[in-house]
Amino acid sequence: MCVNNPPSFFLQGGLYFLQLFDHYVCSGSNLLLLSVFQSIAIGWIYGADRFYDNIEDMVGYRPWPIMKYCWLYITPTICLSTFIFSLVKYKPLKFNKTYTYPSWAYALGWSLGLLCVLLVPLWMFFKVIQMKGTIGQKTNCNFF
Repeated sequence: MCVNNPPSFFLQGGLYFLQLFDHYVCSGSNLLLLSVFQSIAIGWIYGADRFYDNIEDMVGYRPWPIMKYCWLYITPTICLSTFIFSLVKYKPLKFNKTYTYPSWAYALGWSLGLLCVLLVPLWMFFKVIQMKGTIGQKTNCNFF
């Protein structure tokens, strides 16, 4: 690493950028949206019954039947509603509770957060396109 060109977190404005990254990239909103996608993928695309059978194969007994309904309905609903509530109650980030960030910083923060979330479906889409066969054969699900 070049001494004359250190990363931006080590400059005088490093805390400024660190708080911006922390608020938008490592926040609960991104994790909630990823958990919605994950629970939909497990419950609806992979299949709750198949996942239920896999758990029985791994641990030797069937989990409570309520778990299947959690994967299908309860978890996606709670995570999605919490995500929507966090967007409704959104307050702009302030540095040291006094300095208001400029609009380009908010755009940068939302872009970084969105990029982190979109990497998962984009990678999935890329891998499905690389496979041979119809979309139903590629995904091995009953949706298509």
